[in-house]
Amino acid sequence: MIKLGSTIGKKLGSRLSLPLLFSLAVFFIFLITVIVTGLLFYLADVFGLINEGIIRDRTVLPLLILIACIIIGTAISAVTSRRMVKSIRIFIDATDRLASGDFSMRLKLTRPPEFRILSENFNRMAEELGGIEILRTDFVNNFSHEFKTPIVSIKGFAEMLKHDDLPKEERDEYLDIVIEESARLASLASNVLELSKIETQTILTDKKSFNAGEQLRQCLLLLTAKFEKKQLALNVDLHDYELEGNKELLNQVWLNLLDNAIKFTPEGGEIGISMNRKNGRITFGFRDNGPGISPEALPKIFDKFYQQDTSHSTAGNGLGLTIVSKIVQLHGGTITCDSFLSQGTLFTVTLPAEHLQP
Repeated sequence: MIKLGSTIGKKLGSRLSLPLLFSLAVFFIFLITVIVTGLLFYLADVFGLINEGIIRDRTVLPLLILIACIIIGTAISAVTSRRMVKSIRIFIDATDRLASGDFSMRLKLTRPPEFRILSENFNRMAEELGGIEILRTDFVNNFSHEFKTPIVSIKGFAEMLKHDDLPKEERDEYLDIVIEESARLASLASNVLELSKIETQTILTDKKSFNAGEQLRQCLLLLTAKFEKKQLALNVDLHDYELEGNKELLNQVWLNLLDNAIKFTPEGGEIGISMNRKNGRITFGFRDNGPGISPEALPKIFDKFYQQDTSHSTAGNGLGLTIVSKIVQLHGGTITCDSFLSQGTLFTVTLPAEHLQP
């Protein structure tokens, strides 16, 4: 009860502080004006500047007092308001700089409490805008790089294909590269659009209950050709657990993680997929025995366009794991990655399922 009363008192004090400050300022301006005016007329009377005729006249003396109060009050108000308006001018200058793109601007107003709160909110807003600007710049730079590379490649091989004396084997090889780079561009455009759609989505739509184990089995069937091409062994431990969410979005999560595992697992390697349920949550594990991820790269793998392979020798555009992370977060879950060089990588996805029957 005491804590509640203290909280209410602080909130009430914060709300009343600015009106109270202005009320006190007006009161003191009036008070000082009256004192100064009274003191001036007292001194004028002592030095004989005011004669009996002025004192007896009922019009002149009140008029003189009124004029003196107006002049003195205006002078005092001008001096006092300069200090009060100074903080507002500082805020206006700060907003002007922020509007012009200077996101490093910070306010340090401390009094009254409302101005302190205003400063904190302004600084938080400037920090957020600065972060968004950095992300936007990085996104544009990375997208430009990822988009330009296949375009240049397609242009170069298309020019070489114009030569009539080109052997059929080389022509077919160049055509395959053009087709591959075109597919890479299409994949990049699709992923960017998908990521944009997911990032603007704050509420999960099209939620329904479905068999998560069966969905994973279907994803494995879709990728059968890739598994067979690299002669990969599968270690699968799946269960018919019910999960509620957007089935289409979660399908992208499983396909992305499985495709990543196939991509980085050497020929003849092994991929493990597991499921378990505990404390109202379902945990999915995707393990490969590939080269692993370096400790320096591990914190960045969910960043947009980040690829550990800077040579781009492996297919991809660095958006798959970003999309996976956003979808998992949208479902109220978590995704983590554990990896050791030359030992493999494990992605762990945990999704809530407390309201579903076992």
